[in-house]
Amino acid sequence: MRGPGYVLALSALFLVPAMVAGCGGGSGGSINVFAAASLIEAFEDMQEVFEEENAGVEVRINFAGSSTLLTQIRQGAPADVFAPADEEKMKLALREGLVRDPRPFAKGELAVIVPEGNPAGIENLGDLADEGVTLVLAEEGVPVAEYAEKVLENAEAEYGEGFAGRVLDNISSREVDVKAAANRVSLNEADATFVYESDITPDLERRVEVIEIPPELNVVATYPIAVTTAAQNEELARRWVEFVLSEEGRRILESRGFAPAG
Repeated sequence: MRGPGYVLALSALFLVPAMVAGCGGGSGGSINVFAAASLIEAFEDMQEVFEEENAGVEVRINFAGSSTLLTQIRQGAPADVFAPADEEKMKLALREGLVRDPRPFAKGELAVIVPEGNPAGIENLGDLADEGVTLVLAEEGVPVAEYAEKVLENAEAEYGEGFAGRVLDNISSREVDVKAAANRVSLNEADATFVYESDITPDLERRVEVIEIPPELNVVATYPIAVTTAAQNEELARRWVEFVLSEEGRRILESRGFAPAG
């Protein structure tokens, strides 16, 4: 676990620009958005549009695994908005008084990716249990890893009791988040991993092959968003949340492979 020094360093990273922005006055301001790594492309698109539409505003986004983000917020990192990749992390944050009024804003499903050329010959979920297959997965507690385990448990109805355990025995490494796991596969350093369908960007798709998960075995990931109770700029944080939930925000999310939450 990272110690207090890590949180102090992270706080300095976000607070120094905030102090400079505060001295400038005007109608601008800044917020710190803590968002799941799987939201990188969508939130960077939103960041560009939001800053263009709000002169003088700066949106700083800290992308990481949802469990890492929650730990950082618990330890006092300066987050104005929290957007994890699952509802459980948000429920924990709400229970601990770290956020208020969470709202779902996007959904997604999982897929399996393999390196270009599929050297291990993986054709379906069942092949992930084969001897010699190397699977990489995000760290325990990261939503995509938890969702993957649910998919494997669902697949026992088709591949038999103990299937999930046999697949998990093939894990060769745990990565910090879904993007890191996908990168290992794209570099042919592992035979397969689980990702969100929205992670399969055109750039990644050129370097991997996609193994679809049957709908009856797949799971739906729900992304919630909330302003933190320690927000330094609550008004601007709420404006960001409303933008994410707006029609414009929905269009950006859909363009990046996410489905609307409702």
